[in-house]
Amino acid sequence: MLLIVCALFVLQVLPYLSYRWVTDESWYAGPGLSLALGEGLKDPAIGPNDIENHIDARPPGTALVIAAAFKTLGIGQVAARLGSVLAGLFTVLLTYLLARRWLGEHIALFAGLLIGTDNLLILSSRTARPEAFTILFVLLSLLLVDRYYQSSLSVLAAAAGLGAAIGTMFHITLLGYIVSSVLLLFWIDYSNGKFPLRGVALYSAGFACGLVPYAVWVFTTPRGVEGFRAEFLSRAATASLLAKFLQEGRRYSDVLGLHLLPGHLLGSLPIRLPIPLFLLFSGWVLWRLRARWFYLALVLTVPSLLWFIYTVNKSSRYFTLLSPVTALVVAAAIAATLHHRQLHRLMMVGALMVIIAQFAANITLLAAARKANYNVLASELLNTVPDGEAVYGTITFWLAFHDRPYISYERTWPLDAEKQFHVRYFIAGDRMMRLGDDRDSFYEELNQQMKDIEARSDVVRNIEDPYYGNLSVYRVHR
Repeated sequence: MLLIVCALFVLQVLPYLSYRWVTDESWYAGPGLSLALGEGLKDPAIGPNDIENHIDARPPGTALVIAAAFKTLGIGQVAARLGSVLAGLFTVLLTYLLARRWLGEHIALFAGLLIGTDNLLILSSRTARPEAFTILFVLLSLLLVDRYYQSSLSVLAAAAGLGAAIGTMFHITLLGYIVSSVLLLFWIDYSNGKFPLRGVALYSAGFACGLVPYAVWVFTTPRGVEGFRAEFLSRAATASLLAKFLQEGRRYSDVLGLHLLPGHLLGSLPIRLPIPLFLLFSGWVLWRLRARWFYLALVLTVPSLLWFIYTVNKSSRYFTLLSPVTALVVAAAIAATLHHRQLHRLMMVGALMVIIAQFAANITLLAAARKANYNVLASELLNTVPDGEAVYGTITFWLAFHDRPYISYERTWPLDAEKQFHVRYFIAGDRMMRLGDDRDSFYEELNQQMKDIEARSDVVRNIEDPYYGNLSVYRVHR
């Protein structure tokens, strides 16, 4: 059964793995390449006017994995994503093993198929992003908490904290799970008649020890503290908590599948609504039949949902961290209805429908990925711009120009690139530049400055791409 689950996951992740390279992936791969070249943690795709060009103070886990892949396999999309593929595969494996341990062999198959087709986990495992790594270490930490529950060994609680710290070195999105683990450890010791803060103290000690290397690096590296403040303190203060809460609607609209069917008012259809509704129904079943399991699910999910509100980035990919819990909740609801024949059948049929819907969505995304052949576009761009010339454009195209001077527009204005850094070649018309973002004025200002650049430039080449947009490469007059 486990082999079937893993094979199904690989079938959805590996095809077209070099296609559809996007903005965030360059943002994580840049520091990885810098590390691989022995130049420290910094982002070569960002202009020298920004602190990240000098030091990238984000948790370095993803950059370290990508750097190792680049040094071993060479520089490219597949190498950058391979770590995420393996992390996603081990996430599926651990979810299956946890379900088998708690719910039995046959119920574990449902949990494995649910997590093995989960749309967000599949998406995260196909990208050079940290979510797959983060949830893997969350599961490892929770597994150690479970072992502590069984044996009360001090080393297990400390190891659970260390595992959470390692996960934090990929992304801070798991901080909600730290609260969950502390609550569980408190309850475990209290119910076993031990000092209630024993496990919490051990977990905290392990977590603190795991953060020491990162803290030492921040405080001893030139501009490390400045980079940390810019990344975590300045960005977090850009909006009030109320504003962040109101912006959560963007994240949940993606989860519901809004805006996935453009045109003819179809974008307002929540096409993924049956999946979260079935999850809520599964929670209701647990509440009625296995209240203890239901409250455990609440402890594992509510702190993360509250933490997501505080985070600045409203990406729906953060829900990847809840994917194993949702799979286990549905599997637990199936197990809880074993002695209720009709309800048990309903739960199994519903779970199968969710699995089929998720798998069909993943196959649809794979078919769409064929339109985003990054290697072909990279080759055309490289043949257009002469060797040694600095290039300006979206950070998405940085990987194509990784061995040439490249400045991305995400942190540097076009006129600054021209005047301060003497850039002559500009790539305009990509999808993000053209469509923009109606939530801020950044793209309006960007396009205004690009018009000024274009008025003083020659069009070197026009490149039509079905995914990345109708691009134009401009050369500014001397």
